[in-house]
Amino acid sequence: MFQTILTALKGPTQARAQHCQSLRQSPDVMAGVAQLQKLCPADATNDPEAPIFLLSAGWRSGSTLLQRLIMSDSRVLIWGEPYDECGLIQALATSMKAFRPDWPPQEYFYDGTPPNQLSGEWIANLFPSLEDWRKGQRALFDAMFAAPAKCAGAARWGIKEVRLDAEHCAYLRWLYPKARFVLLYRNPLEAYRSYCRYGRSWYNTFPDQPVFTPTAFGTHWRNLMQGFLTDAKALDALVIRYEDLVAGLTPLDELEAYLNITIDRTVLKAKVGTSERGGEKARVNALERWLLRRAVAPVAEALGYEW
Repeated sequence: MFQTILTALKGPTQARAQHCQSLRQSPDVMAGVAQLQKLCPADATNDPEAPIFLLSAGWRSGSTLLQRLIMSDSRVLIWGEPYDECGLIQALATSMKAFRPDWPPQEYFYDGTPPNQLSGEWIANLFPSLEDWRKGQRALFDAMFAAPAKCAGAARWGIKEVRLDAEHCAYLRWLYPKARFVLLYRNPLEAYRSYCRYGRSWYNTFPDQPVFTPTAFGTHWRNLMQGFLTDAKALDALVIRYEDLVAGLTPLDELEAYLNITIDRTVLKAKVGTSERGGEKARVNALERWLLRRAVAPVAEALGYEW
């Protein structure tokens, strides 16, 4: 009787055990993409697309300045956080978690049998191929980002974002094997101080992930930075420190060579827009500083940021 009640409330014992095992294995986007790379590797040989993904460790870290520098090459159009609060790329990348050695079963994939001969077969699970899965997801990016950029006269396109981490990079690399990744970061205290001027009212994704507090801001920064530092080499990414960029210590010729573009250096001297909007002033009290420091530790200290 007890087992019957437990099954009704929590599901079958075997299913729960398998679920617990899956959770212990901590399925993530990286693992799913690795599985897909085995079964359906992206082929860069005949792929001309080389989009640029400029990813910043959170808000107010200089990503727009770097975006402007890259777009000083007239051949390039970098979209700025397109439909940012929708979490489109995050949601698509999250779907990669489901791919694992025992799923999908091989017999689920369509084998080319004429449709008029399938009515007598078991077709409850009938999947297009993994290559079709990849082409379908990439078609969304091609239609939404590549096509309008080319209509605007740009030969290359890219996306500037402040919400994407290394796992999302792995997903994007599977879609575009020639993609280039530029990873930018800044002192989190200075970034947060700048963020305060905008009212601290932004979202990671709307409406479930607001970033209204120093803890939320710092946790977001730390999570992105951990992935940047751990996976930059595997992604063949270029990592840039904001303070070095504005001080002229970042070799722009290295950035040019990495992206195969030509940069107008005068962009660094041209101030566009202002942080002084009608929200809060850039005052961070002692409690906020403590909460932020706790959230970004120990990554910030390892990078030399102390306050």
